[in-house]
Amino acid sequence: MGILASQRKPIRRVEIFDTLQGAEATWRQLEADGSLTPYQRFDWIRSLLAARPGTEVVVAALFQDSEALAVLPLSIDRFHGLTRARLIGSDVSNSDWLAMSRRGMQTLAPEDITGLFAQLRCKTGHIDFLQFGNQPANWQGVANPLLGFRHQQSPDHLYRSNIATDPAARINAKRRRNLLRGKRRLGENFGAVKLLRARSREDIHRVHATFLAQRNVRFDRMGIDNPFARNDFVAFFGQAAESAIGEPNPALCFHALLAGDDIVATSLGAYCGTHYSQYINSTAEGPAARYSLMGILMLELTEELRASGIRTIDLGVGDFEYKEDWADKETVYDSFFPLTWRGRVAVPALAAWRAAKRRIKQDEMLWSLAKRLRLLMHRARTPATMPDSSNADVVAAHDAPDEIKREQTAWSA
Repeated sequence: MGILASQRKPIRRVEIFDTLQGAEATWRQLEADGSLTPYQRFDWIRSLLAARPGTEVVVAALFQDSEALAVLPLSIDRFHGLTRARLIGSDVSNSDWLAMSRRGMQTLAPEDITGLFAQLRCKTGHIDFLQFGNQPANWQGVANPLLGFRHQQSPDHLYRSNIATDPAARINAKRRRNLLRGKRRLGENFGAVKLLRARSREDIHRVHATFLAQRNVRFDRMGIDNPFARNDFVAFFGQAAESAIGEPNPALCFHALLAGDDIVATSLGAYCGTHYSQYINSTAEGPAARYSLMGILMLELTEELRASGIRTIDLGVGDFEYKEDWADKETVYDSFFPLTWRGRVAVPALAAWRAAKRRIKQDEMLWSLAKRLRLLMHRARTPATMPDSSNADVVAAHDAPDEIKREQTAWSA
């Protein structure tokens, strides 16, 4: 007589999909109650790839019997003569994470991950190494299984907070009084202050255009070409926001701080379950800027998010002082997994470069020098477009995900 079904060892297998559509049903089922950040949501990634036609995609799924335990959506590119695999959108997002089902959170073991990677190597045949960056040690109480392998600290930190209680309570009384006084004076001078969530195409287009104009000025001063003005980003933001109109927790959402009829600050954020990730923001120049616009925006935004059922937020990666008012600084991690002998040769050099970048960014003097060099290089490229300012230290207090800056400057990795 055969072995009873209840006594059989679980059957674990890997399926490889070469399109998002092929993996969609499995992915959405896992997403419904699994562990993932907003940057592994199917809708976020679908919108991003729509703006990046021609991206080579591989989605690996680990199953136990008929249930997916983990989904790993990867983009494949050439990197200094090697074939690299990264989570789709890793170059422009805030957090890499292995998406896991509820069962996967409980049962996933190191040998499952090595088996998954081995199948990727066998079934694709051309990936030299996998690269993961800005990985939290845990997400919503779930430990990161990839950190059971060799890893190192990323160049920047992630800023995250629980807002289930009053998020402004973490701000000291004096700072909170100053924000409320700034909000009152902003209203007295420019008109009623309120937060707008863009729920129509007209609102999305208006906030998007204002965001781009405000960011152009900020990035110019920082010595960075505005990546969000590129066609792929314009298409990505527009498509992601418009396709989510009417959804309570969209993959991408625009908010704007209004003073009268003027948009004085913006926020673009991504939702996943009860979590909100502020992807990027902007503030106006001129007289309105004296009123702590980012602080007022955060005061209004966190209150709206809490009222709508959001319990945790993050302000992305990148070390900026304003973030410490609203969130706790966390170390995040890089991992490299070589799959071929070429990958094994290259990975130590890549890891060393990332470690050197952390050394620069976490040293105030070195990072100040790097920013000055970046600004000089930017001015040399685009002298006619620079604003009338000689202040080489002007840096936006709120910034894009770190990888975007790497792709735009000589500090790329």
